[in-house]
Amino acid sequence: MIKKTDICNKTNVYSWGVKIDFIINSRGGFFDVDETSFSLLWHHDLILTVEPRKIHPQLSDAGAKGFRLVINATDTASEAENVGAKVAYALLDFCIQRRWGVELSWPDSPLPCRVIDRTTGPGITCQAFATAIGHVKVSEFANALESSFSHHKKIPYSLLLSMELYASSHFENNQRSKLIMIMSSLEALAGQKDLADKLGTTIKDLKDVVKESEIQDQRLKNSLMGQIENFKRESVRGAIRRLLKDSQISEEDITFVDQAYSARSKIVHEGKRVPELSILNSKLENILISVYKYISS
Repeated sequence: MIKKTDICNKTNVYSWGVKIDFIINSRGGFFDVDETSFSLLWHHDLILTVEPRKIHPQLSDAGAKGFRLVINATDTASEAENVGAKVAYALLDFCIQRRWGVELSWPDSPLPCRVIDRTTGPGITCQAFATAIGHVKVSEFANALESSFSHHKKIPYSLLLSMELYASSHFENNQRSKLIMIMSSLEALAGQKDLADKLGTTIKDLKDVVKESEIQDQRLKNSLMGQIENFKRESVRGAIRRLLKDSQISEEDITFVDQAYSARSKIVHEGKRVPELSILNSKLENILISVYKYISS
């Protein structure tokens, strides 16, 4: 058994630690500690320390709190990485069970933790916050409402849903969540065409193949039949591409949106990491706004 005093004192032996930065929303928090660092008591041969961390004033004013979880220590960097991933999982599991909102600081790194070399001295660190404000005069707000009010005789539900999803994405600090919401905004606008007339007897022929196959699992057969039935509808990807083309979006931007759709699929369906999402989201927003402007015209 490793003594925790050795972990503290023998940094040349236990040289590697991990840091996890996270933010808890106003629903969560710890009522039995003040704004100082504190250690967590548990039975594993690791030392866990929670440190308060400054976060953006807009988040703290809304009741959110920032923390840094420091885990010490392991004898190899690879083991520290593994420990960090396991503690991040435990943290997420805890917050999910209690319905707390939590955000891990995980922008472009492959894991939501940072491995630290305990043998190096502290370096210079700095932290800054910025907010882009777009306040307007009340008269400008009134004029904009008056102008937009006349764009449509009747507002399609799909347009309202799309715009609401996109506008809500600005509440998101997590770029993965933001990408999913922006792409969902496009999906809401992209109605899928019925392709049954163009397919002739293809759907029936495919279903007959499945019915006559030697597959014994009836549930699998039913699943295949359902997937074949979906062939009657245009794919979501194809519908988005058609929407963009109809909205006079350039071919270059249509290709970019297709790449963004692939990035969303990697995150949602494959659980993979996609780096530099903030750059992708910024360009995607501009394209979506162009679509809205075309629809309103």
